[in-house]
Amino acid sequence: MFHGVKSRTSVTRFFPVTRIWTAFTMPACAKRANRIRWFSPAILLALLACSNPPSSERFELTRVDANWSNGRLNVTCEQNLALSKEAREALIHGVPLTIELELTLRDTGSQVHVANQTNSYEIRYLPMSDHYQLTHERDRSVRTFPRLRHVLAALSNLQVDLDTGVLPSGGYELLARTRLDQKSMPPPMRLPVMLSAKWHHDTSWSSWPLEINPGA
Repeated sequence: MFHGVKSRTSVTRFFPVTRIWTAFTMPACAKRANRIRWFSPAILLALLACSNPPSSERFELTRVDANWSNGRLNVTCEQNLALSKEAREALIHGVPLTIELELTLRDTGSQVHVANQTNSYEIRYLPMSDHYQLTHERDRSVRTFPRLRHVLAALSNLQVDLDTGVLPSGGYELLARTRLDQKSMPPPMRLPVMLSAKWHHDTSWSSWPLEINPGA
């Protein structure tokens, strides 16, 4: 169980103490007047840094609650998810979007990863009914919503179980991240999506410290 909680099944709220930011660079090419110009990774990184998406089009992980019992960590993530205009238009035109919640439990002392899990949620527009379909790919559960905002509201509060097995007492970190899976996009769209700030929907990694004492 977590530090400061005497009941094995008590829920504990954590607030992030660190955020781990990552940046990726890759060469891009642009054709103009039948000539190809290559941009260096440094220039590309500068361009991306100057074109951050507005706050209304960002993913933000705001809170994590966790409950450890019998080799399983029950995690509740609260988050704000807002898609860009480009992402919403892609949905309408038949491109499904996959949102991933990644969780990693790490031993604070040894930095060893104890458990990892990725939960994928596919959003698909259904033109015949003018509804949206949400599929949890781990258990293949399917729900249907009349509006996209209802789908994002359902994803704003996720409850998942992370199997950890038997754990020794000590300090741990729960690393969490929610992002739009760009690799799941159709091949012709992947490079433009990776290079556009309008498609950068990613909370980045956040660290949530916790104390587990199974024998208490």
